[in-house]
Amino acid sequence: MTLRSVFAARILVLALCLMAPPTTAQTGIDIKGAISTHKFNPFKVAVGDFKVVGDWSLTADSLAATVKKVVTDDLDFHVFFDTIAVNQFYIDVWEIKDLTPDIWARMGADYLVDGTLELKGDDAVVAYRINELHPEVQEMKDEKLRTKRGNIRRIAHMIGDAAVRQIAAEKPFFTTKIAYVCAASGRKEVWLCDYDGANAMRLTNDQSIALSPCWDRKEDKLLYTTFKHGSAEVWELDLRSGKSRPISAYPGINSAPSISPDNDEIVITLSKDGNPDLYILNRKGEVKRRLTDLPSSIESGASWSPTGQEIIFTSDRTGTPQVYRVDPDGVGITRLTYEGKYNDSPDYSPLGDAIVYVARGDDGDFQICTIDTKGSDFSQLDQTGSNENPHWSPDGWHVVFCKQVGGKYDLYIMDRFKKKIKKITSDGKSSNPAWQPFAD
Repeated sequence: MTLRSVFAARILVLALCLMAPPTTAQTGIDIKGAISTHKFNPFKVAVGDFKVVGDWSLTADSLAATVKKVVTDDLDFHVFFDTIAVNQFYIDVWEIKDLTPDIWARMGADYLVDGTLELKGDDAVVAYRINELHPEVQEMKDEKLRTKRGNIRRIAHMIGDAAVRQIAAEKPFFTTKIAYVCAASGRKEVWLCDYDGANAMRLTNDQSIALSPCWDRKEDKLLYTTFKHGSAEVWELDLRSGKSRPISAYPGINSAPSISPDNDEIVITLSKDGNPDLYILNRKGEVKRRLTDLPSSIESGASWSPTGQEIIFTSDRTGTPQVYRVDPDGVGITRLTYEGKYNDSPDYSPLGDAIVYVARGDDGDFQICTIDTKGSDFSQLDQTGSNENPHWSPDGWHVVFCKQVGGKYDLYIMDRFKKKIKKITSDGKSSNPAWQPFAD
């Protein structure tokens, strides 16, 4: 045996030792523990190739690469996942030509998502597999999806969703949308994009100022504030038909709507009786009751708890804006924020355990913060730029918000444990995001 072959053999042994697979895969996230301690072990998942089958073409190869990239980006962003990249050293040493499930297991993956893509006319057919790799390779799910070529990103998001369901047993959000306000057309209009910022499109053409989009809980509809008739009114927009109608156009301010979890009521800020206060409307826009009635304060930015038993909001009744809680019948008003002199824009987590909001620091910049529902467990999520308009993802583990850097406003998404952050718009004119809730 030559000196070179001996050295190569030692390298192979070293690689084998380094890449020895664990005996068992992680079986689940301790949800309550993750919330209370902010600590957990993410699922280690590899996204393999989506190989072209049938007639090969540059188009098919490009679409297959898009599927792999989108699925990888989805899972890599999710707070409960870490994606495993190819260990090129291991591949070169072993002269591996085909990345089998066993090879991925030796490179540290507990799960593998891969598949095939075939073009059939104007359609793309994607077959995917989700495999658990330890203690032995076991198929968890396989499915074949067909779509128009131009819709390939949605298919990829659906595969990512399937991985979240199968591996983490969590409700996935990769196919949800984000409504927001954008001034790219010269006026502030309501826009819509995928959760990752792709496929952005303008929804309104009010040629005025649009603010505060709010999702219907059951249908593809939005409420939003518009100044198209001069003063602030709240309108409803049907995303399927494109038709809109007025919901609240009382004299004075009509702004910042939030729809109740049962989809039957709207909490809104009105100044029809003189002072900006909170009111409860039915879905036709008729006033059911007044929640707050302080002549010297401004109440705004309301958000429902997931049970519908509480409403949080901002009030300056003590001199500066702070976050408060009130029952839907207007009793039991309680102040929640005491950290900082200026706290605004609260949003109640869909998990019912936390509130996200913005707090102004001594430097004048606003930062994204969270507290629990009793006002304790204060945490600051981001410390760069000036941030505003935070809104929870439908799973309650991630947040979308607007960040101002150098006079430009763009949307970012991040997880609640400050591990991952991602910029999703680059026009410098985007704000007021609202993440689509899960459909019942």
